[in-house]
Amino acid sequence: MTGLTEGDLFRGLIAVAAPIVAGNVLQSVLEMVDLFFVGRLGYEAIAGVAMSSTIVMVLMTIIIGLVTANTAFVSRHYGARDLDMVAKAVYHTLILGLVFSIVLTAVGILFAEDMLLFLGAEPDVAVLGASYLAVLFAGIATMVELWVINSSFQSCGDATTPMLLVVLANILNIVLDPLLIFGYGAVPAFGVAGAAYATVIFRGVAFAIAFALLLSGRTPIPFSLRTTFEGALARRLILVAVPNSVQSGLRSVTFMVMMAVVAVFGTAAISAYGIVGRLETVALMPGFGVATATAVLVGQNLGAGKPERAAQGVRLSALMNGGFMALVGVIFFFAAPSLIEIFDPSGTSTEIGMSYMQTVAPFYVFIAVAIVLGFALNGAGDTKRPMYATLFSMVLFQVPLAYILPDLLGIGIIGVWLAVVCGAILQVGMLFSMYRRGTWKTAAI
Repeated sequence: MTGLTEGDLFRGLIAVAAPIVAGNVLQSVLEMVDLFFVGRLGYEAIAGVAMSSTIVMVLMTIIIGLVTANTAFVSRHYGARDLDMVAKAVYHTLILGLVFSIVLTAVGILFAEDMLLFLGAEPDVAVLGASYLAVLFAGIATMVELWVINSSFQSCGDATTPMLLVVLANILNIVLDPLLIFGYGAVPAFGVAGAAYATVIFRGVAFAIAFALLLSGRTPIPFSLRTTFEGALARRLILVAVPNSVQSGLRSVTFMVMMAVVAVFGTAAISAYGIVGRLETVALMPGFGVATATAVLVGQNLGAGKPERAAQGVRLSALMNGGFMALVGVIFFFAAPSLIEIFDPSGTSTEIGMSYMQTVAPFYVFIAVAIVLGFALNGAGDTKRPMYATLFSMVLFQVPLAYILPDLLGIGIIGVWLAVVCGAILQVGMLFSMYRRGTWKTAAI
């Protein structure tokens, strides 16, 4: 695509990144709307949804790996103008995604409450969270397949179509949220589960439209349901996906363990952690958009035989993302109390949430650069090295520190937040060292 493999690099990157950023921000706004309405049911409901979101992240790790592998394959072959392989990669990823979705649905529905109790949730919080999880996982397949299709469009340089799908879906979700949570007229109040029902419905509508577009022949992907399933191609996709799935799994397990550590400090701490987590997600969404565009840029330029142009794009993305998150860090540091009280008007979560933001936000620039470097390596199909960085920085370093620092330094939950900072610094250092070696430029997929 012009601007990615040739032409003005900055304009090309922005052309792909801007719609992705817009779509990501809208998705995060939707999650904030969910949290806003759920918060009106009490901080126990906030805690239930927050812990449920952590479980979703853990169970979705396989799918994250598949989507990453799909991005690497589609962008690489699109850059080489091998459209037949582009279509085959999308078809095989959709099939694999459907298979794994069925497994996720069974696990999510059968063990929802048990997983929440395992994380340390109080019984009332576990019941609320399980009602949310059961509905969400019942419709998880539509989310997975929509994600695969959107990533395929983006990998071919079409980031506008996924953005428009997100806009449509978010409008529908925002309308349905209060209706299904609180009820109105003949519509019963589903409580916390209502937020999940709204999410499943809007994702189903968006998927139906996306799949129709994929079949229409009006996209860059010559997709056909008559494609023959090839075991060898499926294995190649899985080989690229597995390290990223492990990486995502390690990250998600870390978040889950961190949630369990935070739970020791009480339900109010879980509520605060859930709120700042959502705020942080919104803040990071532009960076994830830029990083996703970077992965596409890297894949397409490696496919086109232009590794140095790919490296230029990575440097540009790191500067953009780092600068933006430095500004966000300043805003969060000073505006923390006001931001938290939007979602918990009772003020129960304010003090703990503020301690997180004022400890972690000054270091957002490290997180921003790490995201770009990790996506760049994944876009090249070099998914093993980011996996190693996540293993050492988060699982073997951050988690033990989170257990040790609160008592060792006598600073309570702030010790947990310091562990997050230390993990982020180590991760960016490891990823930068791996990136500088340059082996990603010759990675085979």
